[in-house]
Formats: sequence, C-alpha cells, structure tokens
Amino acid sequence: MEKIRVMLADDNQIFRDALAMFLTSDADMEVVAQAEDGHDVLAKLDAMRPDVICMDVSMSPLNGMETTRQVLRRQPRVKIIGLSAHADRSLVDQMIQAGALGYVVKDHAGESLLSAIRAVHQGQTYLALDLP
Repeated sequence: MEKIRVMLADDNQIFRDALAMFLTSDADMEVVAQAEDGHDVLAKLDAMRPDVICMDVSMSPLNGMETTRQVLRRQPRVKIIGLSAHADRSLVDQMIQAGALGYVVKDHAGESLLSAIRAVHQGQTYLALDLP
C-alpha cells in the first residue's frame, strides 16, 4: 500500500516537528516536507508532490488562505487541511472557500489529524472543531 504523502506548513517549528513525529509513527503516512511559511510551501510544492498539506491558517507573510489558492492553481489534485489555534467560523469559511477540504483546531490535532488526512485524501470534507 502506498503511503499518503504529507507536507506540514506551520511557522512554529516545534509544532511541525511534533506533528511530523506523530504522523510518521503511522504506517499510512509519510511526511515528505515541512514548510515554515506560504512561500516555503510554494517553493517545495513541485519537487515534493504531497498528496495532503496540513496548512497553518495564520502564517505570514503569505497566509494559509492565499497559499491554499496558489497551491490549488498549480496542483489541483493536492488536498488541504487548515490548521489553526482558533475555532473561528470566519476562518473555517475562508479556508473552505480557498479550496481546503478540512479544518482542524490545533487542540484536536492529536486525536483528529490522522482521520482528517485520510478523509481529505479520499476527497471527503473533515472538520474537527467546536463552533458555537
């Protein structure tokens, strides 16, 4: 069975490294790249050819929404999950409108990210957050 190729995009290296260790402990996942911001995602995109990108919504200078749009213009088959510390309906809506199939609040990352990656890889929507 082929592993799901994952890119992690977050401006917090400790968070990225922890997610990478967690994901690589699963037999279905392969972390093929890490990126510290949207420009780094775009620079690595063509060479690394991820299936799924776990994208921090609030990176700067190029935020997760704009990076998502640019990724999908270049590689429409890539599936994107927005990651955020905030369960904010506006951010969720913006990421979905940009083309993301999933959204996971970082507090839920440990319990939900594997399921989210598998779901969006299959073209399904996955939201792991508690909205009012």
